Amino acid sequence: MLLAIDVGNTSTVLGVFEGDRLTARFRIHTDRMRMESEYRVLLKNLFALEDLPPPRAALISSVVPPVEREMARAIEGLFGVRARVVDLEATGLEVLIDNPREAGMDRLVNAVGALAYPSPTGRYIVVDFGTATTFDLVEAPNRYLGGAIAIGPQTAADALASRTAKLPRIDLIPPERAVGRNTLEALRSGLVLGYAALVEGMVRRFKEEAGEALVLATGGFASVLKPLCPSFDLVDEDLTLRGLLRIHKALG
Repeated sequence: MLLAIDVGNTSTVLGVFEGDRLTARFRIHTDRMRMESEYRVLLKNLFALEDLPPPRAALISSVVPPVEREMARAIEGLFGVRARVVDLEATGLEVLIDNPREAGMDRLVNAVGALAYPSPTGRYIVVDFGTATTFDLVEAPNRYLGGAIAIGPQTAADALASRTAKLPRIDLIPPERAVGRNTLEALRSGLVLGYAALVEGMVRRFKEEAGEALVLATGGFASVLKPLCPSFDLVDEDLTLRGLLRIHKALG
């Protein structure tokens, strides 16, 4: 049994695999101030909630170093398992950007997950909706070619609400029309339909530069945008966790 953990800037996702099957999935808030003892309590309660046995292995992908350290110590203290933190070498990718160490580990793990899917051209575009929205170009068998970074839709919505006097916080659901007739409709149009247009435009530009590719979307907002983004070939909200599973298998 593998405990796979994706530590992002806003959320941390924990997945438990039995073989290739994802048997449990938890999403918690990423808290840079949480200590090892607190993670022990949290992990113990989550495993008890689903009546899960202790994991035999643990693998962490992280863009928040303080969290990965405390989480790894908690896993070892609670389960007696050494948690490995994924680094560039562990991904097995050939990272063809100016400074490979700059690439976010979540993006590289997504690339590994994407390569499990068959692509007629051997190329992949991965769109990940998180604190940032990232676009990554991947090529079989193991080449990461680069990408683009934009602000995430929820981050944009939160920024509007916090930095304006009269704009409310909203749920990111598609509006009935592009021309909003009130503030709520106008916000949903800009933040949901606007992001769909951004995604479609970026995917088109990637394909103009690199050629046809299989487009995979991941992250919580991917399922919301799928009906609005005909460029999406597949939506896999657990792509990062599946990438961690592939890395774990490769590491033996």
